[in-house]
Amino acid sequence: MDNSTKQLMSALAQTGVANSFSALIPAFCVALVVAAINGALVLAGTDMFNLLYVPFSFISKIADTWWGFLVIMFLLHLLWWFGIHGATILSSFYYPIVLANMAANVNGAHRFFAGDPTDAFINVGGSGAMLGVAIWLVLRARSAQLKELGKVEIVPAFFNINEPLIFGLPIVYNIDLFIPFVCAPLAAGIVAYVGIESRLVPVIRFQQPWPTPVGLSGFIATVSWQGAVLSITCAIVAFLVWYPFIKHYDNKLLKQEKKHQKSETA
Repeated sequence: MDNSTKQLMSALAQTGVANSFSALIPAFCVALVVAAINGALVLAGTDMFNLLYVPFSFISKIADTWWGFLVIMFLLHLLWWFGIHGATILSSFYYPIVLANMAANVNGAHRFFAGDPTDAFINVGGSGAMLGVAIWLVLRARSAQLKELGKVEIVPAFFNINEPLIFGLPIVYNIDLFIPFVCAPLAAGIVAYVGIESRLVPVIRFQQPWPTPVGLSGFIATVSWQGAVLSITCAIVAFLVWYPFIKHYDNKLLKQEKKHQKSETA
């Protein structure tokens, strides 16, 4: 290793350490402000968690209805589009309901919103139901940006991890991809709901780990081959919603790349 390479690596290491420490300052300030606000609320007889419960408490009341389930899926993805982890916020309100429904299903009830239907049937490939998108990017994308993203995302997508696409496409504040990001999970949710409510597929009786791959997730959740087929079907339906939008976006980026190449060679 020559001296110039050593100097470069040393400079990069110093920059990385400096950035890490500089990030501690705003993080500490944010934590201090939040702690102060929560302390004031506690003195007033409440806390931040109870305050946040007010605008989202209706979720607990509607979660056990089919339309309420679709509202929850819509809000979850709407928050994600704004860069907020919707599942983390909303799950605290509906989680007790899905656990109670799963226990009821074990005892003979027939309730759809039980256990973890989102990762079993709806958000296959991560939020936005993007497994099909990841596969398409690797096989069919023409723009260099999307093809490279596909290579990075293809393996994590099978385990319901899609942050590379959320922030790499990006999804956040991207008006070109808002409609499929919100509508693909809704379409998959409708298919899953019809499949289970029509009794073609058994109800969810077990909560599978959220990174469980497509097909296997539905099989574990319902303990049936029908659940596996439904999981795969939902992934296909979601991709059919995604296809025209991701193809248009790919063409848009391809034109931008060609324009940039021409400007560099001019």
